[in-house]
Amino acid sequence: MKGSLVGLLDMLDAVRVKKPAAIAAEDDPRSVDAPVSGRVIPLSEVSDPVFSQGMLGRGLGIVATEGVAFAPVSGTVAADVKTKHALLFKTEEGAEVLLHVGVDSVRLRGKGFRLFVSKGDIVRAGEPVMSFDRSLMEESGVDGTVIVTVTNSDTFAQVEPVCGAEVSAGSAVLRVER
Repeated sequence: MKGSLVGLLDMLDAVRVKKPAAIAAEDDPRSVDAPVSGRVIPLSEVSDPVFSQGMLGRGLGIVATEGVAFAPVSGTVAADVKTKHALLFKTEEGAEVLLHVGVDSVRLRGKGFRLFVSKGDIVRAGEPVMSFDRSLMEESGVDGTVIVTVTNSDTFAQVEPVCGAEVSAGSAVLRVER
């Protein structure tokens, strides 16, 4: 009985969360776009040392103002995670772009997250890929910083921020050059 109740609750949750419309995005193969609007922070200031020390590539963090994340690049969803807080995209140019919502958000076990895509899907920059409950993250003591990195940065001559202190979802935030 308990399993069927959980399944029913998951179905009801899926009905309540409607996929938002796509947004206009730069969609330049040499750039990574902001998946969310908000305040930019250097990767070195992200509170997780795995990111701040560049172990998962070069990139940046964004303190989001809304709870929807959009595809930062056009390409294929190369990986999704069971806890729904991260997606990896691979572009035709070979960039592997990680979208990671929250620091230590894995401990929420997927609660408050909804994926609109899954592994193998083809996406366009600006397409909604995930929603997340910013209030739940804050109440749970989870740093809600949205992190974007190019995990294979070492295969590129340049992966550098190209944005100001505030960004709008869909605007270019990283320049990626071979």
